[in-house]
Amino acid sequence: MNHYHPMYYPYYGGYYAYPYYPWPYAGMGCHPMGHTAPLTHMKLPLEILVDATTTSQSSFIGGLEDAKLSLEYLKTGTSASLKVSVTQAGTTTVTDVTPLADDYQIKENFLTVSPGATVTLDVIDCTARLRWCEIICC
Repeated sequence: MNHYHPMYYPYYGGYYAYPYYPWPYAGMGCHPMGHTAPLTHMKLPLEILVDATTTSQSSFIGGLEDAKLSLEYLKTGTSASLKVSVTQAGTTTVTDVTPLADDYQIKENFLTVSPGATVTLDVIDCTARLRWCEIICC
């Protein structure tokens, strides 16, 4: 018999009559039921996209670690403006990105935010995208 048999599980040459788990469940962190070996951490890419039609978008930041925000934008009018608001721990910080260059721009690691924060992207005469990756346990 092997340890996959529905009724018997191996034990040093004998067999248990109840489920056998080769590793005990730790009950915390990234651990699957029945194993202490951690599951893999995965990066989950997320984004907010705003343009002339949808000028404001908000999103909740989650995950296990701080997220580094990247900002991409393209000016589409003469009176363009772009603001990024971050609310975390009861405090709101507004970053006004001015002046806007006429061509496509990208700012890597623009801001770092903690899980539980809310980010809002507001634009006028501009197309912009705020991207980040959340580290999750799978």
